[in-house]
Amino acid sequence: MIDTHAHIDFPDFDGLRSQAMERFFKARGEAIIDVGCDMKSSERAVILAKENENIFSAVGIHPHDAGSLTEENLRRLEELLLSYKTVAMGEIGLDFFKEPFCDPKVQEDAFRRQLELAELHQKPIIIHCREAYTEVLEILKGYKTSGWNGVLHCFTASPEVAQEFLDLGFYIGFTGVITYYKCGSNDEFFMCDALKAMPLDKILVETDAPYLSPVPHRGEINEPLFVRYVIEKIAEIRGMDADELEKITSENAKRLFGI
Repeated sequence: MIDTHAHIDFPDFDGLRSQAMERFFKARGEAIIDVGCDMKSSERAVILAKENENIFSAVGIHPHDAGSLTEENLRRLEELLLSYKTVAMGEIGLDFFKEPFCDPKVQEDAFRRQLELAELHQKPIIIHCREAYTEVLEILKGYKTSGWNGVLHCFTASPEVAQEFLDLGFYIGFTGVITYYKCGSNDEFFMCDALKAMPLDKILVETDAPYLSPVPHRGEINEPLFVRYVIEKIAEIRGMDADELEKITSENAKRLFGI
């Protein structure tokens, strides 16, 4: 199994990091992608990847920190993007969920500049999108590209939204959020319908550790090992064997990120 989105470089894992990684790799874990969200975490992710054989890094500025993307930081991000074992640019995108959030124009500018960097160096992108699907899609569709290579992180929207990203060539990432709801209930956010309709070769699994712990660990610190609960829930929704789904999602991750 491959956790395609975690933040194990975060201080939440100080004193716990090596044990969390050991638990994951002892339980058939193949790889973890540690994802940056600001300059400091991007730097840490690159260092962590260099120091651990099966850890890979992604670097980028999260929309909450879009105002920090100075010319100097953009140049440094490019250096990090080209460093050994950095497999993607992210997480980048737009977030209009809850005020106060960073000025939308500042977010959009930072998003576009990082997209251009990823396109220049042909790196996959990891998209953070919250209450901004229309705006993100509009930006992506405006680029002259033969097709994006990347993933929509932590998907919680409708089948129609999923299809728009799939049409652009994106993979769709699912976290422990899918374990919070029952298929057929009124509060499932259409995720079950989206999952049932989605091509298997476009599904990725992620934890977003230390956040979004799945049931039965909701409320605890999340860790890469818990990606297995995401796999099990998706397999249940799809009516298939969890081991088979694990293999498929791992192959998807290897194909997208080149690991």
